[in-house]
Order: sequence, then structure tokens, then C-alpha cells
Amino acid sequence: MRRAVPLITSLLSLPFLAGGCASCERRVESAPSTSVAPTPTPIPPPTYEVHEWGLLRGNLADHVVLSGPRRAPTPIPIAKPVLYFHREGEGPLSVDVEVTLASGTMVEHWPLVPSGSQGASLAWRGVSIVEGSCSGTRYPTLGEPPCNTLTGADGCEAIELATVETPDGDCLELDGARWDHLFYRGELTSAPSFPLSVAPLGNDRFRVTIERAPTGRLVRVRGTSASVIDAPAIGASVELDVPTGALGEGSDTLARALAEAGLSDDEVAAFRRAWDTTLFPAAAASAGETIVTATPMAGGLFLPRTRDALLYVLSQEDAAQLATLRFTPAPEHVARAMVVWLDLTSARPAYEPPY
Repeated sequence: MRRAVPLITSLLSLPFLAGGCASCERRVESAPSTSVAPTPTPIPPPTYEVHEWGLLRGNLADHVVLSGPRRAPTPIPIAKPVLYFHREGEGPLSVDVEVTLASGTMVEHWPLVPSGSQGASLAWRGVSIVEGSCSGTRYPTLGEPPCNTLTGADGCEAIELATVETPDGDCLELDGARWDHLFYRGELTSAPSFPLSVAPLGNDRFRVTIERAPTGRLVRVRGTSASVIDAPAIGASVELDVPTGALGEGSDTLARALAEAGLSDDEVAAFRRAWDTTLFPAAAASAGETIVTATPMAGGLFLPRTRDALLYVLSQEDAAQLATLRFTPAPEHVARAMVVWLDLTSARPAYEPPY
């Protein structure tokens, strides 16, 4: 009788099971790959933000001049308003910049645009924001635009713009030239709505009533003294006594308000270079600051120094009521630090003709 061989043993003895299948292995090895290369992560487009500072002269009659005081005896370098740009990310970045005053007329701007200003409006088209700081290619002389187009007793601010360049902003390129910032100056023909009102109480004392909150604290400067005042709640009032504090404290307080409004340290320093000798003259001298001053031959505006004034920084919303800024494409953020210099000496115009 023949002995039966178990089926499983018989199957294992078959070559293709016991020793493997060479042709099968070759077929697996030669099978095409089905893996897909990873999709590269797209690089986001560059973004930017804009920082602006400027100054308004006003008085108790709410007569306001936006960067447009007229000549007075002392020549002082000023530059306002100016726009600094800060970019992030890689790739080309070109923007259109438009400025429109709430009322009034553009007086001068720099760099010049071919079409010039149109009444209360001004536009720079195709401004490239390039990473890294730079200085202005050149600034105008008194004998060329916009300086030679100014009428009346105005000086020319564009001639002084090199004094407010900063090392931390990014470079602007327009029509083959390079610039640290953009500049415009206009005169308002109607007073804006101020966020606070001031009423005289006699004996050099005043009552301030807050309608909308300013940025930071209030500073009163009178002669060689200053006082720092916390702004009360909206609808409340505070009395301004005759200042007895140091001018340096007032200057530092205003600088902190500018920083609170969004300016960089370098931009705050640029504002102080432009304004400390006018707003806080004794403080600037005692601190040993090096101030670049204008001369009648060099141009610039000629302004009276502070005798008795209230200084404060507008909120972002109140700054937007003075002039509208439009950018295409839009920036991530716009910081506007507009300082009000409210003359407390009288209700006369804030500028003083030299006669």
C-alpha cells in the first residue's frame, strides 16, 4: 500500500513555493513608481507698514495750519508731514500713494511727481519699496521746484528733508531715484474738530475739556518750564496751572506719546531733531543736542518758538480727519503721529508775519 504524502508538503516542494519565483521578483522590481513629489510651499507676497509724523499749529480760535506756518524772525529746520515705509518678506513691492487733505491746498511735496498736486490731492504712482535704508538722491535748491513756486511769505520745507532721514526705514525708488521718505505739506482752510477744548480762566490758567481721548499725556510749555498732565476721562475737565517743571520732562513725555502712536525710536528722534529747538528750546540746549539749524540762505520755514502752548498727539482716528492716506496695495498697518501745537497766548493767527 502506497503511503500518502500530505498535501502541504507536496505544495512546499514545488519550486515556485519552496525557492521563490524569480520572475515574480523581477516583475515587482520593474513596476513603475507611483510616488508624487511634494508640492513646494508658496512664498507669501511681501507686506509693509507706513509710519507718519507731522505737526499742526493752532490756537484758541481753532485757526489751524497744517505744516504751513509763515515766516517769523528765527530760522528753524522743520519737516512735516513725512511718511516712512517698512517692508517684510521677499519679492518686488510697488505701491501707489495718495494723500487728500480734508480741506485746503497742497503747498509742496517731495519727491516731485510729474502731474504735481491737484488742489488738495497728491499721488505718487509706482513707488518701489526696497529692503534696506537709503538716503535721498537729492533735495531741491531754492531756485527750483517746489521752492521757486511758493508764494507769499512761505519758506520751503523740502530743502531741509535730509535732516529727518532715518536708518531703520526701507528705501523708496521712484523714477530712477532713491528716497528715505515721502513728504507733503498743505494748508487747511477750515479748522478740524479738535478732541479737546480749552477755556481761559485768568492768571495764565486754563480749563481743558476732553471730547475724544488723545494719544498719551498732555504737555504745557511756558517759557522755560513745562508741566505734564494726565488727560481726564471723556467729558471730564482738568485745569492747567502755570508750569513749574523741567522742559526736558515735557520733551520726553511728548516723545513717549509719539512712540505710543506707533513710531520707531529712529522716527521719534527725527521728529525731535525737527522740533525740539522750537517746542523745547531751553531743554535742547541744556541736553547738549546737536541741532542742524536753517539759515535765511539755506531756506526752511521761519517759526516763532513756544511761549505758552499745549502739546498733544492726536489719536489715529483724529489724524485721519486731517488728511486721507490711500495705498494700493494696502499696508498691514498705518501709524499716524500728528502733534497739535495749540497756542495759548491769544486767539490771534498761529503764524506771525515778520512785520
